[in-house]
Amino acid sequence: MVRPRYGIIFILLIFSTACSSTAPLVAEPTQKLVVPTVTDTSVPQTPTITLTPLPRASDLSTPTPAIDEQSTTTSADATLEDPVAAELVGLAQRRVADITSLPVRRVEIIEVKAYKWTDVSLGCPSPNELYAQQEVDGYRIVLSANDQQFIFHTDFDRVVACDPANEKLPDSPTN
Repeated sequence: MVRPRYGIIFILLIFSTACSSTAPLVAEPTQKLVVPTVTDTSVPQTPTITLTPLPRASDLSTPTPAIDEQSTTTSADATLEDPVAAELVGLAQRRVADITSLPVRRVEIIEVKAYKWTDVSLGCPSPNELYAQQEVDGYRIVLSANDQQFIFHTDFDRVVACDPANEKLPDSPTN
């Protein structure tokens, strides 16, 4: 026997189900699809950034002078076989390229010599300045662009533009 309270709930449930609509449910899209249109406007190209690799001895077009035992001058090619020298020359070339607004490949290597600088000014002292006296290994790099010569002195951390009027070279380059 069904209790009267549950019976009333059961009858109401059956009645509400019978009275409800039995139409099938249809899913309607919430957004309308838009058909793409063709336009005559072209999309501008995005500029790409190109990185210039460091120069290698095999990439240089500088003629190699003969090296004899009496000479203390080494060719740019022989010095640039040293990866540190090649990197420092590349940094100097990029600096000249920025100054002259030329591509790096248009900056010509004239001379690269290893030096033992006598103080931390790297042979490019500023007037009225004092510098710590210590031997510093580095290079003297001479580059050419737009019929101008550019001189740089380096250690293994810095590339310093050197004014020829203030340039002080040690007695002889390092072999």
